[in-house]
Amino acid sequence: MNCPTRDQLEGDPHPDWNQNPPFLAPELTTRASLVCGGKKDGRYDLPLHVLALFIILVLSTLACSFPLMVKKFPWLKVPHHFLFGTGVLIATAFVHLLPTAFTSLTDPCLPPFWNQSYPAMAGLISMCAVFLVRRGSRHRRSGSIAGGLRSFGRTRPIQPALPPTTRRHGHTRTFSNASRQSSSGSIRPLRRKLTDAQQQQKNLLQVVLLEAGILFHSIFIGMALSVATGSNFIVLLIAISFHQTFEGLALGSRIAALRTFPPGSLRPWLMALAYGTTTPFGQAIGLATRNLYDPQSQTGLLMVGVMNAISSGLLLFAGLVELLAEDFLSDESYVVLRGKRRVQAGLAVVAGAAGMAAVGAWA
Repeated sequence: MNCPTRDQLEGDPHPDWNQNPPFLAPELTTRASLVCGGKKDGRYDLPLHVLALFIILVLSTLACSFPLMVKKFPWLKVPHHFLFGTGVLIATAFVHLLPTAFTSLTDPCLPPFWNQSYPAMAGLISMCAVFLVRRGSRHRRSGSIAGGLRSFGRTRPIQPALPPTTRRHGHTRTFSNASRQSSSGSIRPLRRKLTDAQQQQKNLLQVVLLEAGILFHSIFIGMALSVATGSNFIVLLIAISFHQTFEGLALGSRIAALRTFPPGSLRPWLMALAYGTTTPFGQAIGLATRNLYDPQSQTGLLMVGVMNAISSGLLLFAGLVELLAEDFLSDESYVVLRGKRRVQAGLAVVAGAAGMAAVGAWA
């Protein structure tokens, strides 16, 4: 094997040592001497980075606003398969965020605790984020939806979860009248149909959870792009452009499906604008601190790793529990998605996940 050799230096204390591989002094092989951060690939092109900020701003805003424009202007003949976005969001968590969190938190530049004593820290943080958001989701439901169902059950007869024709051929009549009541006589909120207002409130909470998980890591994506240089910057810019497009379409389709807002409300557009400006905001921070912030330093690695782990937990819970399970395993889904439509919905999820997973090869 051809290895680089070290030139013979005058006064070398070990002239007879084999120069292939080269001799390294002991102080160069210790962990303390590991060079972290400050890795530059070419000169910093400020005008190009400013141009990239506006490219990402326009692209992200248009991608997230496009489903809203399709909804506002029906003459735009675009398929309304918002389930494509579910696959995109799940792939974002599994392919982009969680692996990046593990890579950052196990980097050799960090203290031994992160990469030797407990290298699974990224998974632990992500799991804790799932538990926390699950607890918050349970409290929100018990306070609004379940509480409303209890009062609803005392004044009105229990509404079936499925239409009467479907109940006769289904298996939903497994709860007897006795099972619907506890020993104290209070009615259990089981298998009851949510009112339209409650369902829309639930959908809004799902979208807010999704956007929170996306916005967390978008800032660090922008900062990483602004401090990149050379050929790495061009590759990263192209990959992040695709990333922002897929993610924006996914989030925008969920925002467009909301019926919580009154006609003509600006709030859906403001939610799309929030997504469109978050990554450019991170780029602006990176431009302002390009000589201070280094994503390869210990501080940068910990910030990116922890925030990506938290974001992955949020998106995993929202994508798998709030969206995928709701779209395919709920009682309503077996009524709405049948036969060919169910196959098409499954293919849309797979297509979204495959597209976002392909982008994961570069960013």
